[in-house]
Amino acid sequence: MVKLLVFADGSDSALSAVRHAAFLFREGSISEVVLLNVQAPVELGRASAFHSLSALRTIERAEGTRALSRACAILDDSGVNYVPEICVGPTAKTIAHVAEASQCDGILLGTTFWSRFNACFGGGLPARLMRRTRVPVTLIKAAPCVPGASAGTPPYQRGSHASPLLVVYPLGS
Repeated sequence: MVKLLVFADGSDSALSAVRHAAFLFREGSISEVVLLNVQAPVELGRASAFHSLSALRTIERAEGTRALSRACAILDDSGVNYVPEICVGPTAKTIAHVAEASQCDGILLGTTFWSRFNACFGGGLPARLMRRTRVPVTLIKAAPCVPGASAGTPPYQRGSHASPLLVVYPLGS
């Protein structure tokens, strides 16, 4: 069957891609989802002067878990088989690397108006990702914004799935 990588950064557009993956799973089109969050390396900023590397990794893990919480709740409610991952590194390069390392058959990426606009001119995350990977990339248009729609979102429930692992990819590779 088909295995998809879904990039989730906690935004509404990313949640649209997660909902689409849940729909594809319920329809029997896919068998597994790799749910990926990419964190920018905190140690490149001023925080490295005040905190140890392990404390910075704890911060990155907490931010990644927070960003994945709503996406995990959607996949749990739909009964999707998924593997959550939190990685640290450049976004497009890390998504491409994880998709190829996990042997994914496709990448789902939620987009906003501005990311689609930038992609038309060869910029933005979708365009950078398409240049870096051989895996097909599907752009999912974000659902229209409805006020108060996120108030009924169920709390973060892990269920029987393992906690996401924090993987750090060096910038030079």
